[in-house]
Amino acid sequence: MTQVSRFVIWICRHFTKTQIELIIKELTDVLANRNPEVKPRDDFQEKHPHWRKYSVDPTPPRSTPPTPTSPKLNWKQLLVDSKKKTGKEVSPVVIRNPKNAIPNHIHCHWCSAPQEYLYYNNGKQHSQVRCKLCKHVSPVSQRYRKPAKYWCPHCGHPLYLWKQQPDRSLYKCDWDGCSYFLSNKRKLNKLERLLLPTKSSQFKLHYSYAEYHFTEEQLIPSSPEKKDTDKLYSIRNTLNTLCLVLTFHISLGLSARKTAFVLRHVFAIPASYQTVLNYTQIAAYHCHKFNLAYKGDADPLQVGDEVCIKVSGKKGYAFFFLSPSRRKITSYHCASNREVLPATIALKEAIRTVPDKTNTITAITDGNPSYIAAVDFLNRTENAGLTHKKVIGLQNLDTESEEYRPFKQMIERLSRSFRFHTNAACGFKEPNGAIALTTLFTTHYNFLRPHAFLNYEVPCPLPQLQGIATLQGKWAKILRIATTIA
Repeated sequence: MTQVSRFVIWICRHFTKTQIELIIKELTDVLANRNPEVKPRDDFQEKHPHWRKYSVDPTPPRSTPPTPTSPKLNWKQLLVDSKKKTGKEVSPVVIRNPKNAIPNHIHCHWCSAPQEYLYYNNGKQHSQVRCKLCKHVSPVSQRYRKPAKYWCPHCGHPLYLWKQQPDRSLYKCDWDGCSYFLSNKRKLNKLERLLLPTKSSQFKLHYSYAEYHFTEEQLIPSSPEKKDTDKLYSIRNTLNTLCLVLTFHISLGLSARKTAFVLRHVFAIPASYQTVLNYTQIAAYHCHKFNLAYKGDADPLQVGDEVCIKVSGKKGYAFFFLSPSRRKITSYHCASNREVLPATIALKEAIRTVPDKTNTITAITDGNPSYIAAVDFLNRTENAGLTHKKVIGLQNLDTESEEYRPFKQMIERLSRSFRFHTNAACGFKEPNGAIALTTLFTTHYNFLRPHAFLNYEVPCPLPQLQGIATLQGKWAKILRIATTIA
């Protein structure tokens, strides 16, 4: 059922027949431009569905030139074939103007015919010649071309360096006879074809490839700021108080002010909300090392998504990857955008602990094109053997979305749990606060939170936490283990 159909049903349920007639009359006035104060929504995007529709080409380019399929012609054989076909020999070209005489050293590029069968093809410019035998055009002097690095996977044409940016190089196929270009051009509707001569740059028609130049230093996941190592044991309160803060603020999802209220009025511990935030950031630095060291083996099938957060009043994103078998978080990363670099960082950390990387690793995400580029970068630089599967929208409109929809629902359930813990914060004042809460949420989710799918076991069971009954006791044990990690 379409959105319009659902809206019509809603109108019929909430309005009488007379009211519906008045609604129809008002809408008719709007469509007939009799109501200057109300205008329909601009339908430019609906009329031009391919306008600025950016997508990453999933097919990587060729790294070697394609093997020519047609053999080179022989001018002597062409003479013989022409005589058999017409009964006459092909006569040499008659040059009447001496200025148009072809030099002896010039030969046809396609069949090697000598200059007797060649003539200039572009008037007084004298830069190209046409062969009378094979009908092909050849340049008089070969133009210098830089050796190509990539070739189009659809037509084999060399890609040229289109744009150069600090973190990537963009290559593009400029041949108008490419099958990829012709296929995209045929998809344009009538209105888009009218705009094409003047707005050709606003339609993505040619094959393009982005080569990213990320360094190892850039591919490190976000981590909380390093505090004084001894500050964990030199706080004014006891370690049990700090673990009570983590229990209420992280495990139970209370805000910093509510946590301080509970400590002050239930446990008679004088603590402000700023103390709660300070303790959270102190513990997050140690828990980050604990998460990376004890997350265990990851599945060869990883499902990922990003969750929107607010940092300093601006939109930010927290990337997560999940192992479906144990429902454990294998990767997390906070960034200010959802482009290729943060997607690559999260995906690289997610597959770091896959035990057997000889088999294919599958990454399941939504339609964000950054994941496609991240998969290509890791396959090209680290030979990761990754394949990418997309789940598009809320309805299964293709077989791939239908097959992998259950895995996408797992990461959406994780996103709802994360939002429950971040909603109480109402945004973050600085990036370190978002990173700290994301880190501690991962610790709670993997090692402390029972999961119904696992018969109420935690996703990452540790023998060191067995026999500890309280959450604050488990937090204390985790912090003691984390401080011993180098």
